[in-house]
Amino acid sequence: MHRNNNQDRISAEELWYLSKDAVERPQKIIYDFFDNYRLGRAHDILWEMFKCTLTHIDTNDFSEIDRSNSFYFYEKLLELLNADYVLYLKMKERLGRK
Repeated sequence: MHRNNNQDRISAEELWYLSKDAVERPQKIIYDFFDNYRLGRAHDILWEMFKCTLTHIDTNDFSEIDRSNSFYFYEKLLELLNADYVLYLKMKERLGRK
């Protein structure tokens, strides 16, 4: 998705979801996550959450489009998780952390 110049700023709605640390020290959030969860474990947990979502009684009425959108969102979260992990490794390497 592409943002134009008017969309480059964080909206008030988006800010509502962000913690102070996420805004001021996003690297800390990434460190905290991956210091507690290995990438494979994070994939497993996300997969279990996704399976629960699709098998929950409230989703029985999901259309094919709803299910497709859910799967697409899951795939994009995996890509984001993987990209964050690469950033984590690069930050650790730069700071000499083990």
